[in-house]
Amino acid sequence: MEDINKTNNKDKFLIKKYNFRKNIINYIYQYELFNIQINTSEIVNNELNKISISEISTLEIIQSKYQTLKNIANKFLLETWTWERINPLIRAVLIFGIYELTYNEPRVVINEMVNITKMFVPGDDYKFVNRILDRISKEIINK
Repeated sequence: MEDINKTNNKDKFLIKKYNFRKNIINYIYQYELFNIQINTSEIVNNELNKISISEISTLEIIQSKYQTLKNIANKFLLETWTWERINPLIRAVLIFGIYELTYNEPRVVINEMVNITKMFVPGDDYKFVNRILDRISKEIINK
């Protein structure tokens, strides 16, 4: 019985973490879609958003470090690609993925970002996300 409870608790934790990541990416995506700066106050004040305190805190950090996160992503793009050419949802995944790489195990972060990309973006864009985040984790995070 105790093993079942541990499994249920672990499952609940993983689902909660997945939903947290998905929500953060969704908020970032809304701003990437229109090429405007993330505005946490606007998100909080919108009555349609049911946002948690931890999501607010995370978005505030991302908002304050957005340009740095974007610059890191740009550094690892192919020479023929520009930030604006990338699908806004992929940009949101990359921004959040780079942020998460600084706090969590790179393998876990990359796997989650790839899975989220597979779920919401048709085609092979997940390979792009995997390649960019993998290179960043090897050249910046793991140094």
